[in-house]
Amino acid sequence: MKTITLFLAILSCFMNAQQRIFPTPPSLENKIGTHFPIEHYKNQDGKNFRNNHLQNKLTLINFWSTTCEPCIEELPYLNKLKEIFGEKVNFIAITHDSKEKVARFLIKKNFNFQHITDSSQELQSYFTLVRNPMTFILDKSGNIEEITGSIDESKFNMLLEILNK
Repeated sequence: MKTITLFLAILSCFMNAQQRIFPTPPSLENKIGTHFPIEHYKNQDGKNFRNNHLQNKLTLINFWSTTCEPCIEELPYLNKLKEIFGEKVNFIAITHDSKEKVARFLIKKNFNFQHITDSSQELQSYFTLVRNPMTFILDKSGNIEEITGSIDESKFNMLLEILNK
């Protein structure tokens, strides 16, 4: 009986992984299928988001930093996604950097997402280790479907497919 249960558990994990497009880092595997806790983060007015803020639209959340070179290199791909999908998708960028530091960065570089700044505490409570850049794709209920690292041309095309659902 234990052998059958173990086999079914492994098969279930394999089938779930097969449905996803991007391989998920093992340390984040437990996040797939769970609600992203947007309600723990603060908006531009310093108030926490409602827990249903991400419902009814697909959401792309990018974790980044103003001093992260791979984060800066993927900006053209992220901006292009925002240009293509506009308001049909929530585009959110979350960083531990201060609001002022992000504002100075945005004067020099174009990054057209909604920005959530000063999030060190929230990020530390959610991740054991934050690896920037990292991108989450959430379904219309605010649950995490996909997790990936740096966005390049091949991942851009896969993101186009996912967001076209």
